[in-house]
Amino acid sequence: METDTTPTKIDNIKNLYAQVGHKTNFTIELANALGKSPQSLRVHWFGNFWSIPEEYQDTVVDFLQKTIKEGK
Repeated sequence: METDTTPTKIDNIKNLYAQVGHKTNFTIELANALGKSPQSLRVHWFGNFWSIPEEYQDTVVDFLQKTIKEGK
């Protein structure tokens, strides 16, 4: 039985998030942009389970790429 080793969008988010220098600032800015609680994002989205709702994943990737490009 073969396993699929294709990276998922969550894998991409994990890799990008690891490159963010100021994770607290990033989380606060993303939460404000989405009208969410920074604490909720930190615990549920960027915690151990990476439970980012599918409808927000593209936005999170875009926000991460922008943040990394700006060197934040």
